[in-house]
Amino acid sequence: MKNKNISLDPLKLRGYIDQVGYEKDPILSELRNKTELLGDVAIMQIGETQGSLIEILCQLGQFTKCIEIGVFTGYSAICIAKGLPENGKLYALEKSTEFNDIAKEYWFKSNCHKKIELIIGNGIDSLDDFLTKKMHDTFDFIFIDADKKNYLEYYKRSLKLIRKGGAILIDNTLWKGRVMDNADDTNSTKSIRELNDFIANDKNVAHCLLTLYDGMTLCIKK
Repeated sequence: MKNKNISLDPLKLRGYIDQVGYEKDPILSELRNKTELLGDVAIMQIGETQGSLIEILCQLGQFTKCIEIGVFTGYSAICIAKGLPENGKLYALEKSTEFNDIAKEYWFKSNCHKKIELIIGNGIDSLDDFLTKKMHDTFDFIFIDADKKNYLEYYKRSLKLIRKGGAILIDNTLWKGRVMDNADDTNSTKSIRELNDFIANDKNVAHCLLTLYDGMTLCIKK
């Protein structure tokens, strides 16, 4: 079958998606605006479409027990928590305290704070702590969006913690296209490329790499 090549103006596409592509949330919009004031670091925040997808995935999966690795200003945590029932729980793992006040402020504003437990510390150590506590195969959903050098280690530990039929979602798996440039041997690019290759050959999951923003890979544990 002949492949269909569709060429779209990215700016026009983004504008159209912003018009009709997801449900607007005034509190999330306010948080986006506040995060933009932080300057270049604001690029770490996920996009609105990504956030909407995360919320819908949590609703569809009827998830109740989740982990987020990488919190930043708390946007994606709200999206996860909004998709959980009232008794749902999100463990939000973050190594830095720099933006905690903003995250907590908007968790309260969105009335999601009761569902979120913030854990400050090294992400790998926090995941290992869950494993030490025998929490294998007990989580419904894990979202990975933290330091890229540890992506594969986050994934391997997440696979032990997630239950059968549970989902692992990983952000930035296209890495601005750098993963396709074999001449790019920077640490972050190599790390994400290694993760992508690992998942492609991992028989423990069904997976799909979505060309959404900077790439998101969805894995379902078999």
